[in-house]
Amino acid sequence: MAEPVLREEQRRSPRSSVRIPVALRHEGERFKGTTLVVNRHGALVGAQRNVPMGDIFELENVRNRVFCHCRVVYQGGLGSDGFFRIGVEMLEAHPAVWGADYILGSPAAS
Repeated sequence: MAEPVLREEQRRSPRSSVRIPVALRHEGERFKGTTLVVNRHGALVGAQRNVPMGDIFELENVRNRVFCHCRVVYQGGLGSDGFFRIGVEMLEAHPAVWGADYILGSPAAS
């Protein structure tokens, strides 16, 4: 019987489990969301509406009013809280979007 191969997950930056209120703007509509996990290059977001895979949209941290443009790279479906799970990648790394929350957040399980 073959031994299972363990793969080490390759991430460009550490992840933090932190909830940050965000606003998403897609196709002229603005709607609410919250981060679940963040890193320097993106996040897992719970959003009021779904955004199609590959689409680019604007994400704003409503606490510090810093925004960036992101691409949807993962769709996790509708969560039990009624929010859609979407994985987003910033078009350019912009950790200032998360402010001090990224530094203070607890490391997420990989």
